[in-house]
Amino acid sequence: MEEIEENEEENEEPTITWQKRAKMALPHAGLYMSLFVYLMVGAAVFHWLEYEADEKIQNAKLERIKHVGELWPCYVAPEEDYRAIDAALREMAPKESYEAHRRKIFERVAELSSLHEGRPFQLEDGMPSEEALPPRWSRSSAFLYALSILTTTGYSYAVPVTPFGQFIAIVYGLLGIPIMVLAAVDIGRFLSHIVLELYAKYQEMLSSLNCRRKLTTKTATVLRAKKQWIKSSSVEEHDEGEAHEDEEEGSEKQKPPNAKRLPLSINAGILLVFCMMGGVTYIAAGGKATFLEAFFVTFNLVANLTMSEMPSDLNHVLTLIYIFVFVTFGVAVLSMCAELAALELKDIFLKIHYFGRKIKFKRKHKKEQIEVEVKELLKIIEEIRRRYPDKERITSQDILRYMNEAKPVEPVVVAERRDTIAFMPQTMEMLKFADEMDLEDRSASRLEEIPLIDKNVSK
Repeated sequence: MEEIEENEEENEEPTITWQKRAKMALPHAGLYMSLFVYLMVGAAVFHWLEYEADEKIQNAKLERIKHVGELWPCYVAPEEDYRAIDAALREMAPKESYEAHRRKIFERVAELSSLHEGRPFQLEDGMPSEEALPPRWSRSSAFLYALSILTTTGYSYAVPVTPFGQFIAIVYGLLGIPIMVLAAVDIGRFLSHIVLELYAKYQEMLSSLNCRRKLTTKTATVLRAKKQWIKSSSVEEHDEGEAHEDEEEGSEKQKPPNAKRLPLSINAGILLVFCMMGGVTYIAAGGKATFLEAFFVTFNLVANLTMSEMPSDLNHVLTLIYIFVFVTFGVAVLSMCAELAALELKDIFLKIHYFGRKIKFKRKHKKEQIEVEVKELLKIIEEIRRRYPDKERITSQDILRYMNEAKPVEPVVVAERRDTIAFMPQTMEMLKFADEMDLEDRSASRLEEIPLIDKNVSK
């Protein structure tokens, strides 16, 4: 029966830990899911409000492009279109070179239109196609605009033009920006915790390697000293020395770890590596730039929070991945670096502030002492739970009782009674005390005064 109960308790322990972890992760997951749903709803609303209005604007622009009389005033009337350009070219160019000149001219016109619009401009047989100017408010651009509002980065490719859409954008930002900041800070703290844990493990690995090297160099000298010490001392003293060494080793192992901090060089290195990854992704997403230019674009995105130089080809999957990942996590990484830098620069700022004044930084020592005491108290509570698993609640009296039990029992030294006794004089008459001396002095003074009185009376 006892074995069955122990197995049940062992099965309950992982379920309890899983439930605790689920409870801890549930608020964070709920925050991220609510933010993602809010982002998708905002993108759908903006696409629904602005698509038709933007489609009308693009169609009107396409009609104005077809009638290019203002661009070709010498040859084309205002009411004519690209065919007038073709007719003028037919008159000016010879027949042999007509096709070559015609192709080059319309290629230049398409390039100028593409530069002006910031996206590819298509011509079919010298005429702009119906798909030359598609609406800017596609689903991807609506998603990126909603993301730019939440992250305050700015996205100039698609902007609301209707009054109601502009009003919705203001309300959307007022409600969503605080949630986005909260999520970014939460992700930043999570990343900072991971980075600090990895850096602590790295330091532990280095310290263990250094300890091994020191042990290998000092083993010979320690063994020689121990041999000499064993020859000169007794077995009991040798045992006491080994116990003392064990206590010193235990105290060295139980030294409180240093405060978790990250050097500023590693902090800056994390930010630079993140921007380098963004530069590589920018080039892979279709950005026509060198690595240095792509690195600068990502650094500008993370540091200045702007999407003015993003790739315009939103049909590429890597473009959306680049913008979404490096905009969202860029804010989180920036928050993480700011938090880690604040921990590292706190003492420096205090020293600069109190420069020239004598000050003792005792708060840090008190905090470390409190942390050590709390850790020791937690160890005592775990030991009590291990000894008494049936005990549901541990009180302060239990802790005191455990500490009294853990104290080493000092051997009680029973003092033997000596045979000698205190000195006691046999003749007390020879000893004179202070009060007896006063009485004798007074009697002597009186005897001296009596004859003088008798002489006066006889006269």
